[in-house]
Amino acid sequence: MTQTHTIQIDGPAGLLETSLDIPNACTSGIAFLAHPLTSAGGTKDHKVVRTLSKSLVSAGYIVVRPNLRGAGASDGFYDGGLGETQDFLHVIEAVFEIRGVAEMLPANGRVIFGGFSFGTYVASLASEVRRPAALIFAGMPVNKFAFTTPAARTFVVHGQNDEVVPLSDVLGWAQIQELPVTVIPGANHAFGGKLALLERSFSSAAALI
Repeated sequence: MTQTHTIQIDGPAGLLETSLDIPNACTSGIAFLAHPLTSAGGTKDHKVVRTLSKSLVSAGYIVVRPNLRGAGASDGFYDGGLGETQDFLHVIEAVFEIRGVAEMLPANGRVIFGGFSFGTYVASLASEVRRPAALIFAGMPVNKFAFTTPAARTFVVHGQNDEVVPLSDVLGWAQIQELPVTVIPGANHAFGGKLALLERSFSSAAALI
């Protein structure tokens, strides 16, 4: 059974409410996940973020889900991505300093970043500073933010009927990056009614890292 511990991390804009989902046995490494748009109510407990966490925990990863500035019980205000990236990077450093976390990680354990919607932009920016082994992204808002070439192996999942980010936009961006895209048939932006399919897609990505 997964154990979840919620802690407060002192971040650049104040306290950051952060959950750690810990598997029975950490066999793979650690993952850091970023949530959707704070100004639209996005938090670490969004169903897509929780679904990604569930898949990664099942694959043997410790999963870290921070509420970035202004989300949930975290201090601060929405900053369009730059401040949230500072928060994300700060959480990474802080978690590795928590006594016991490093000891749980296997030798050569992998560090991966993941995110949903706005969270993919935050994780993408963070990956340019601290290079993860892989990125897992869902609902990338390539029509709203300037994504650069991924700094690590990248897995992209998108809904066929995404009403916020048209699938054609993501496919166009992915073609330039020479990246495959896993399309969830009939899914909207939040993957309503398609979480089981989404979880399987996330699990398949985790198995390839």
